[in-house]
Amino acid sequence: MKIVKLITLMNLVIVLASCNGQEAKSNHQNNQLSTDTVSQFVIEGYMIMPKLKEVRAYKMIGGANWDGFTFEKDPKIDYNKTTLLAIGNSIFFKEYFPFKFDLDKLKIILRDEFYFLCRDDKNIYYTSERIKAVKVDISNFTAVNDFVYKSKTDGKLYFLDIKSYELAPVAIPVDEPSLKHIAANYFYDKNGLYFFGQHSKINSKGYYDDHVDKSEKLMNGSNIVPVISKKYFSYNNQVFAIDDSSIKKLNIDQRKIIEIKINDTESFITDGKSIYSDLNYGYDDSGRNENGYYGIWYPSLYSNTNLQKILSPSLYFQREGKAVVFNKYNPNTFPGLFVKTDNKNYLLTDKKKVEIEQVLFYNPETKKNEVFEEKYIKTYALDGFMQYKNKLYFNGMPVETSKLKMDKLRQIPESNYLTDGESIIYLGNIGGYSSVTKGDLEYAVFDELILKNVFTDKMKAVNPDLITDGISLISRAQIVKIKDLHLNVKILE
Repeated sequence: MKIVKLITLMNLVIVLASCNGQEAKSNHQNNQLSTDTVSQFVIEGYMIMPKLKEVRAYKMIGGANWDGFTFEKDPKIDYNKTTLLAIGNSIFFKEYFPFKFDLDKLKIILRDEFYFLCRDDKNIYYTSERIKAVKVDISNFTAVNDFVYKSKTDGKLYFLDIKSYELAPVAIPVDEPSLKHIAANYFYDKNGLYFFGQHSKINSKGYYDDHVDKSEKLMNGSNIVPVISKKYFSYNNQVFAIDDSSIKKLNIDQRKIIEIKINDTESFITDGKSIYSDLNYGYDDSGRNENGYYGIWYPSLYSNTNLQKILSPSLYFQREGKAVVFNKYNPNTFPGLFVKTDNKNYLLTDKKKVEIEQVLFYNPETKKNEVFEEKYIKTYALDGFMQYKNKLYFNGMPVETSKLKMDKLRQIPESNYLTDGESIIYLGNIGGYSSVTKGDLEYAVFDELILKNVFTDKMKAVNPDLITDGISLISRAQIVKIKDLHLNVKILE
């Protein structure tokens, strides 16, 4: 199966013109479609055209060197019979689903950037861009939950093995009514924490044993509910990195964990004594303390102190003497890591710990450094954007925001959208920006990515670039009422 997920397309769904120049400035097409004029709606790699009853698929055109793109009618998709499926990061039409399924009973189980799991009453479906799709027959089982099933034949419990994507027996005693899935093959019930199926773990010599076939109980517990993060979880104050086939218990204090995002794929966690690096799918001990790539953060420089805060390097700043100045962006320099311990500020860089006497903020409008007031800073999970004193900045450049209520601006959870409670602005893979000069200062302009008066309290993310309130779909800077597509649409929660 080939689910269309064209990462390179993401920068041009709205930006239907190529970018020129070093600043990558571009013109954005605003598609705030009215009920009477819905002619097209671009979502992922498809252009939906209700008036023509057509679905067109993205196609690159040109010779040896890529020249551009177009959308051509997909002959496989019957507009009158198809269903548009939105399952996490995957947007596709049912003709491209590899198996027959019960549309009314289909539900999402698990998803990430590269795959998703869903099921109906008869099968579990695993689809991925990387490996062949898998179907698991559950017709002879009763679902205890999405990850645990009871055989109708022998009454035994089986779990969905996240590594093999097969049902495997739960080979140890558990409390069936309270048994729940955490992540990977970790489970818990009212009596403790378990790892089901084959796995490896660190032995007394510090090496990983060969795979152990037997499921095992890791910890006893009485009605303990784990605290689950994206790439680690804690159970009874013990922290485990999420991994498909290894038990990785981290020597870290759950009560003091600080998680630092470097970029979209890199991050680390620390408690001021130990540090663990992110290897895309979970925190590993290869970066612990001074070892491994993340040893560059040198936790020994702040260990055995009262570590209060670490500010992410994505929050732009530069060192000037014994001061740190925020909102000064230089893509060619990396100033280090800004930490606060024992009520003092330090900059960690080049294996050195330098005390910072002043913390400042550069105001491009006055062209002066001002005293930094942390209570006014708002960071967003959007590359390059931050807010300070109701002003939005992009890579240190002020953004023209007169069309937004800045005092109410916030991010829609798990999405690339900001809202002021009325309007919505998309600031994900923006591809470029326009600009306007006021006085002698240049402002970045993203007005064409603003949809006015469309936000509702029911608005939530399907994936970072697609949000819905059940009535409308918003894809980047386009909005359309689902009914106006005249198309069957299924959004899996």
